[in-house]
Amino acid sequence: MVLFIRWIISIAIAYICGKIISKLKLPSLLGWLIAGMALGPYALDIMSNQLIENELYHVILKVLECGVGLMIGTELVFNKLKKYGKALVVTTVVQSVGTYVFVSLVFSLIFMTMNIPLYLGFIFGGVALAPAPALSIVQEFKTSGPVTRTLVPMAAMDDVVGVICFFTTISFVVMKASDGNLSF
Repeated sequence: MVLFIRWIISIAIAYICGKIISKLKLPSLLGWLIAGMALGPYALDIMSNQLIENELYHVILKVLECGVGLMIGTELVFNKLKKYGKALVVTTVVQSVGTYVFVSLVFSLIFMTMNIPLYLGFIFGGVALAPAPALSIVQEFKTSGPVTRTLVPMAAMDDVVGVICFFTTISFVVMKASDGNLSF
């Protein structure tokens, strides 16, 4: 019960932080992220590891992830993609994969000099492609126009490429870990 109360308090604080940040004409999402960092297990520990590892917490997260997936999927209308053409698809894939490769290489080089396993560099590359908050920002500020009409399908596609890169990387790392050899 105490864990549930801590979680409700964390949600309330995050909501308030989002409102405060939005008063500064910034996306609420930024306030939620700041609250998450401050309340998490590596700062104030209100959202402790015990709470984060709770089974009910994981079930609720899965439901929320489905909601985000539906939101992104509803914006990824193939008619829009066809309208914007091949250039949008190519640009999105190249910038996503380019970001993944660049971040992975930079972190791998840094980790190599520090004797940290190289696979972590590739995990960081996958994390760099975390789903873009563009859709929530567009909805919050009710933006419209040619940039928004291009951004929305691009952000949705970017999220798809990011998920593919991230989970492919994680699968590869887990496969290597199961052999007991993580050094590439």
